[in-house]
Amino acid sequence: MEKFLVSVERRAFRMAHIATGSPEEALDIVQDAMFRLVRRYARQPEAKWKPLFFRILQNRIRDWYRRRAVRNRWH
Repeated sequence: MEKFLVSVERRAFRMAHIATGSPEEALDIVQDAMFRLVRRYARQPEAKWKPLFFRILQNRIRDWYRRRAVRNRWH
């Protein structure tokens, strides 16, 4: 699992950074996505990790946008 995470971390960070415009937010999103993959799907076959991880990452980015929209609505 660790080798897989190292292989996707750069691309994942770049995707999150482009989406958020913030390296700190991007790092939080990527770390959360990695943690969720390990916690929920570590026992899945290795071939499934990549699509699962990037689905989780996209969902985390979507959640970030939703939270930001709600925050902006109230401020």
